[in-house]
Amino acid sequence: MNIEKVNGFWVPRNDIHFEQWQSGAPFTQNKCLKKFLDYCDSQSKKFNTVIDVGAWCGTWAKAMEPYAKKIIAFEPDSIHFECLQRNCTINCVPRKQAVGSENKFISLTEDDFTQAKRVKEKGHISMVTLDEMEYENIDMIKIDVEGYEMEVLKGAQNTLQKARYLMIELNNNTKKYDSSNIEVEKFISAQGFKLLIQHWPDKVFYRA
Repeated sequence: MNIEKVNGFWVPRNDIHFEQWQSGAPFTQNKCLKKFLDYCDSQSKKFNTVIDVGAWCGTWAKAMEPYAKKIIAFEPDSIHFECLQRNCTINCVPRKQAVGSENKFISLTEDDFTQAKRVKEKGHISMVTLDEMEYENIDMIKIDVEGYEMEVLKGAQNTLQKARYLMIELNNNTKKYDSSNIEVEKFISAQGFKLLIQHWPDKVFYRA
């Protein structure tokens, strides 16, 4: 079995943070997410539907469970998806798919050092666009796809118009796909969003 339950949370055994988690370190040290949840508490925010693109093992989705009626979580990697299914069982709808700017089939490669996945052309993994799904009552979208953010946004322009909040990771991996963080932020701004919270490498935007 390639996954293991550590301190109540299922994770891949080969994950680079595995030893930290065995020692009791938090499963998510995302300070931007913590700031956003504090904001939600202060404003008594609750959400109908949130979309998690690049859900990994479900750390973000799990943190959002008390705040959302429904969480649609996309994760294309088989091992991560198995963890996601086991970790998020309350109000989560896991989808074993990648998300991008067009419908096609892709493959994933892994960086040996960071374990980050990279999208490659041609493969057996289904890729969809968020606009194709035609979701309604969308309050928030979170995107963490190791540099593929611009492609996800291009395929979600109609969906973005329905969302009030957008959380996105921008860690300079965008250049792997001939994009940039500046280009991504300009695109987000053009959709009517303004910056609400930031803590590198994550930012939360809201619809003004």
